[in-house]
Amino acid sequence: MKIMSWNCNGSFREKINSITQKNQKTYVDADIYVICECENPDESHPDYKEYKELIQDLFGDNHYWVGNLPYKGLGIFAKDNVDLIELETNGNFEFFKAFRVNDSFNLLTIWVQDKDKEKGLNPYVEMIHDFFDANTELFDENLIICGDLNSSAVFDHKHNAKDDNGNAKNHTNLDKKLNDKGLFSVYHELSNEENGKEKQKTFFLYRHLNYQFHLDYVYANKEIIEKTILKEKGKNVYEDLPNKFEILDKWNWISLSDHLPVVFEWD
Repeated sequence: MKIMSWNCNGSFREKINSITQKNQKTYVDADIYVICECENPDESHPDYKEYKELIQDLFGDNHYWVGNLPYKGLGIFAKDNVDLIELETNGNFEFFKAFRVNDSFNLLTIWVQDKDKEKGLNPYVEMIHDFFDANTELFDENLIICGDLNSSAVFDHKHNAKDDNGNAKNHTNLDKKLNDKGLFSVYHELSNEENGKEKQKTFFLYRHLNYQFHLDYVYANKEIIEKTILKEKGKNVYEDLPNKFEILDKWNWISLSDHLPVVFEWD
C-alpha cells in the first residue's frame, strides 16, 4: 500500500498530470492520494470539465472531497484496488476524514487550518487536540495518520490553551498523546531527530527556501516503522526492508507547491 500526502497549494486540476503521468519527473504511483487545497472534482463549472473527466478516468467514483469553497478542499483519491469506507467521527471537524481501508486498517486524513469561529474550532494544533479528545476510540495501533498538520514544536509557545488534564495543546504534547496510543511519527522515528529540529523540511513559506518548516506527517505503529527505511536524496539504500518513507525532492516540487509531498509505502 502506498499513500501520497500533499498540500498542492491550489489549482490541482493544473497539477494532477504532474503526478499521474509516467513521463513526468514528479510521477508518483500511489494507491491513495491525500490532496489538501484541491478543487472539488464534482464541481459543474466548465473550467473543471477536463479535471472532472480525468478524476473519473483515474479513480472512478472512488474519491471523497470536502470543502466550503469549490476550489479549495481536502480530496482523497483511491485506485480501484482500494476499498474505502468512510468512518463516522464526533464533532464539527470538517477536514478530518477517517476511513476503513480494505477492511485491514484505519486511515485518518487531516488538513488542519486556522480557527473556525462559526464551528467553535480552535486554531491549528489545538484543533487536533480537540479532535483527538472527541474521538479517542479511533486512535490505536491499527491507525495510519497522514496530512498537512500545520503543526511543529517550534510553534509550541503559541499554543498555551490547556486540555482537560491541564497540558498545553501544543505539538509536543500532541506527539505524546499519539505515542501513548502506540502511534509515532514515521519520519522522526527513522531519522532520530527531535520534533522542531528536522533536517528535512516539508513547507516553504511563500516558496522561499529560507523560511522552511516540517509541517506534514505520517504516524504509524512501531511494528510498521521497524520495517521501514527512510529514503533520502543522494543516499544509496541497501537495507532489505519492505516499507519506505520519503519526503520528495524540493527542487522537483517547489514550482508546484509550497509543501513537499510525503510518500509512505508499506507491506
